[in-house]
Amino acid sequence: MESLKIKGDKKSPDVTFEPYSGLLVMIGKSALENPGKFYDNINVWLTEYSKHSAIKTTLRMEMDYFNSSSAKHLMKIFRTLEKINSSDKKQVLIQWCYEGGDHSMLESGEDFSSMLKIDFEFVELE
Repeated sequence: MESLKIKGDKKSPDVTFEPYSGLLVMIGKSALENPGKFYDNINVWLTEYSKHSAIKTTLRMEMDYFNSSSAKHLMKIFRTLEKINSSDKKQVLIQWCYEGGDHSMLESGEDFSSMLKIDFEFVELE
C-alpha cells in the first residue's frame, strides 16, 4: 500500500499517511466549501488501510481551524480509526495538538474524544 500525501493550501490541510509506520498526520486549516471532495480520497485510503493496518496507528492532528462541514468529515475519519482500534491486537491513538491558549481547539478535541472509543492525547504546542 502506498503512502498518501496531499499538499495543503490556505483552505486545506497537509496530509501525510504512512501505512507501514502507522503514522498519520494532518496539519493546517480545513475551511473548505466542499470538504467531501477533499476528504473522500482520505476516507477511501483509510478504508483500504483498515484492512491491513499497523499494530499501532497514531493520528497526529495539528489543525489550526476547521469549519463545521469539515468536522463531519473528520468524524468519519475518526470512526474508521475507531473500527481499527476495536480490532484484535490493534491500537489507535489520536494526538490532538493545539496552540497554547487556544481553548476552542482544545474543547473541539475533548468533544471528539467524548464521542469515540479511542485514546486521545492532548498536546499543547508553544
